[in-house]
Amino acid sequence: MSRKPAAEHYDENRRRILEKETSHQPVSEYGIFEIVLASPREYSYAMSSLSFQSIYQQLVSWPETCCERAFFPVMDEYYWRSRYNHPSITLETGKSIKECDLLVFTPSKEDDYIKILKMMNLSGIKLRSENRTDKWPLVIASGISVTANPMPLSLFMDAFVIGETEPSLGPVLDTIKSLGAQGASKKKLLRRLAALPGMYIPSVHEIPGKVNSIMRQWAGSEGMGSASCITSSECARGETIMLEISRGCPYNCKFCQLGYVSLPYRECKLEDIEESIRNLPDIDRLTILGSSPRSHPDLQNMIKTAETLYSEVLIDSNRTEELFQRFPARVLILAPETGTDSLRKIIGKKLSNSSMFESVEKHSKNNATGGIVIHFMIGLPFEMDSDRKGIVDFVSEVRNRTSLPIHISVDPFIPKPWTAFQWSAMACSTDLREWIKELEIGIKRLKMVSIEHEEPRDSHIRALLARGDHRTSYALEEKFSGVGWNTAFKRAGISIRWVLEELDTETSFEWDFLNMGFGHTRLAREYQSSFTSHQNRIKSIEKDAEKTETDQ
Repeated sequence: MSRKPAAEHYDENRRRILEKETSHQPVSEYGIFEIVLASPREYSYAMSSLSFQSIYQQLVSWPETCCERAFFPVMDEYYWRSRYNHPSITLETGKSIKECDLLVFTPSKEDDYIKILKMMNLSGIKLRSENRTDKWPLVIASGISVTANPMPLSLFMDAFVIGETEPSLGPVLDTIKSLGAQGASKKKLLRRLAALPGMYIPSVHEIPGKVNSIMRQWAGSEGMGSASCITSSECARGETIMLEISRGCPYNCKFCQLGYVSLPYRECKLEDIEESIRNLPDIDRLTILGSSPRSHPDLQNMIKTAETLYSEVLIDSNRTEELFQRFPARVLILAPETGTDSLRKIIGKKLSNSSMFESVEKHSKNNATGGIVIHFMIGLPFEMDSDRKGIVDFVSEVRNRTSLPIHISVDPFIPKPWTAFQWSAMACSTDLREWIKELEIGIKRLKMVSIEHEEPRDSHIRALLARGDHRTSYALEEKFSGVGWNTAFKRAGISIRWVLEELDTETSFEWDFLNMGFGHTRLAREYQSSFTSHQNRIKSIEKDAEKTETDQ
């Protein structure tokens, strides 16, 4: 049997994905202003992100605008496109992502940056923005990672949306359409965009060190409560309507960039959510989303309303979105981060071992088929050997309380911008590998428990990208040319060991010109609070040891 040509095979796959979608949003196929919303992630994961769908909904509903979507291709398709010079294409029509007025990228984390460059290169878009002076499309980026630190992509993007898109995208679109219709130059257009709230334009604001304060934008209560506009069985979450009930996080986990950058914590009103639920599309499953959905005081009333219309109602947290996308809906996902209550208190995680063990027992009684996924971090600031041993003890106790299969996910701690731990050192790869091996040995003794971990070397690179200045753009460019990461950072003038060193809280960063609604003084104060708590913990341990020795 002869095989179909690759071009035909991949085009059929594109059409198949499109046919499986159900759109719940009126979409215009024609408009004087053409946009491509591009995710550097594969379709199944990107479309399982409510933030991606929310931005698409904003773009596609704007007057005189048509918007198509593009996704990073699966790896075999990427290699084929790269080898035979086929561009990154849109899902809707299969056109090149270059064929538009505005190209919007939505990176969710640092791994996505190199994929953005790959998508641009496939389509013949020059990587450096300075080489696209009179060339369209305009290329912008939005999302949590670039809101916190746009510097790693500053060489490549024409503009960045700093903060949430609801208050920002409308003025951006109107400005581009208006000036574009007048035939204005790209330079003039970017200068006008630079005057809008929440817009960072590298070519206008002149990095580094010469930028006026740019205030992060956030939506009011009237701009929240977004819901899926497209459902598909091809999505990692399955065919479900996602509904936002809150934004931000009421807790203060000192390592969590999402928790800080999405402040303040905001809740949707019960009556608004109940009205939304009644007006949502008629499908079987509803997923209620928020950074901490169980913190909403009216959650149970929302669930009662939803259960009258949906055969299945799920509660998910977008703080651990990737885990939720990768595992079946009936799986219980816990994120204790560490195994001990004492370290959890120091890092600002308001969860106790006992409360999570109770959740395990309830899940086991109510769900005989769903397993349990537990997420940990290692190499956290102020972590001790006993805390890592506590991870094995924690999993062992979970094993004693359920017969369900358990899966452990372990990620190294990464110091992220705009967190209380942004000055902290990351553990070196050698230590991380040794600690992971110790965990694997401890976990191996437990039945029906599997473990996966991020490669420490990859986490080290992510840390350099997360906390990097404008030179990181040059490192990405060098890496894209085919050299290794060590060479790329060296050529960019960056020590690859930089993130392995503790920094003084007086240290300033290149992204300090951003205004998150809080300052580094607050972050330094919270870091000092953790340091003091750790010192008190050590004194308590020493005191207990002395007492034990005296008693003996």
